[in-house]
Amino acid sequence: MAFEYPVLMTGGSSGVGEATAALLRARGHTVVSLDIKPSGNPDVTHHHCDLSDPASIDAAVEKLEGPYGSLLNVAGVPNSEGTDLTMRVNYFGLRHFTQKVWDRITDGGTVVNVASIAGNNWRKRRAYLNELMTIDDFHKGVAWWAENAEAVDIDPYTFSKEAVVLYTMVLAGKGLARGIRVNDVGPGPVDTPIFPDFTQDVGEDVMQSMVDMVGRPGKPQDIAEALVTLAEGQMSWLNGQHIIVDGGLMAGLSSGWKS
Repeated sequence: MAFEYPVLMTGGSSGVGEATAALLRARGHTVVSLDIKPSGNPDVTHHHCDLSDPASIDAAVEKLEGPYGSLLNVAGVPNSEGTDLTMRVNYFGLRHFTQKVWDRITDGGTVVNVASIAGNNWRKRRAYLNELMTIDDFHKGVAWWAENAEAVDIDPYTFSKEAVVLYTMVLAGKGLARGIRVNDVGPGPVDTPIFPDFTQDVGEDVMQSMVDMVGRPGKPQDIAEALVTLAEGQMSWLNGQHIIVDGGLMAGLSSGWKS
């Protein structure tokens, strides 16, 4: 059943975001998407927004009306976009945008963030992430990353997604007073336009072994199904969770499946 209010999302113009927007529309939802690229779906209301730039985020938010039944933070970039830009889009931009629209999410609504299986080991960098969670300002956060990136000693994509996992938990606590449930989805390898970038990061042999273990890479529709289910709030007691959607890859790696 469609929400009384529209669904607001980032990254709705390509890949997982595009598939999610299409599925939401097919289920009767009104969709408002913010992306740096125009939407190819005429049924989706599109606003230009560069998540790496807080001024662009602020300008886009001024065009939004609301209220919204759900917020889906789908936009993201790989390591190939550079250390600074990856952190800006994947975490600092996501957080800044969420803060700006938080009051426009209806009581009892939902927020769904796209993390990654790359964020699974967030506990290994808990001290750094805890410190990062205390920084609300976009520019101060970027400055913190510049000062601490070497000490963190992990690639920016992984750290940004670990930050999204913990931020999801923090935001879930904030949402309790208004009945807003916040969860994230951690996709495994998905065949999108940036799949080659991730293959280059991990190596072709490693990527192929992961794909072989579960039979195929994910499709954008696979992740969209999980995002829409969470957005619609069909599981009313689910809150603050990092939900892995990888065709069983983590189960296979943990229990010793043969690829």
